[in-house]
Amino acid sequence: MAEEELGPLPAGRHGFSREQVAHNQRERLIAGLATAVAERGYNAVTITHITREAKVSRRVFYENFEGKEECFLAAFDVVVAHVRELVADAAGSAPDWPHQAIAAAQEALSFLASEPDLARLCLVESQTAGPKVARRFHDAVRDLVPPLERGRAERSGDRPLPPTTEESTIGALISLASRKVAAGKAEELTDLLPDFTEFILSPYLGPDEAGRLARTAA
Repeated sequence: MAEEELGPLPAGRHGFSREQVAHNQRERLIAGLATAVAERGYNAVTITHITREAKVSRRVFYENFEGKEECFLAAFDVVVAHVRELVADAAGSAPDWPHQAIAAAQEALSFLASEPDLARLCLVESQTAGPKVARRFHDAVRDLVPPLERGRAERSGDRPLPPTTEESTIGALISLASRKVAAGKAEELTDLLPDFTEFILSPYLGPDEAGRLARTAA
């Protein structure tokens, strides 16, 4: 969401269609919620905080969303969809699964590091914003399982991995990243790439090869 797309609309006869105005206002509300939540935390944010950040009226807010929770879910969905697109593009140019996994992790961390408010919204606030938001968060987490499962084809030896390997790996990654964001250090998320690389690759390639690739990713 580019900043120029989220600014106030020009006064008077601006020449935009009703649909364009509505889309602009909705994007501004989503961006306004992200800013307000980053400053105050989801539970403390009010509709007034959101509309003040978005520079729209309460009437416009309720024309777009039933309440704060629906606005938060819309913001979460926008960010998750954007990260998925970035990750897919990055992984698509990598030569094999291990490098696809590294490229995906690097792209996700780079984006979230460049957008601290959105990182906080997705990784910290979404886990405490109520059961409906938590379910949406866990749905997004489950979507990460199939790409990791492809790593099982890279594994040598006959001993199978536990069925919960992917869920455990993802949980460790989210814990690492969310602690960094909660500490106000979202801009340092890219520093976690070597750790992410080892966590992701070790179950499939073994610790030695995972460590080697992690050092190249540092």
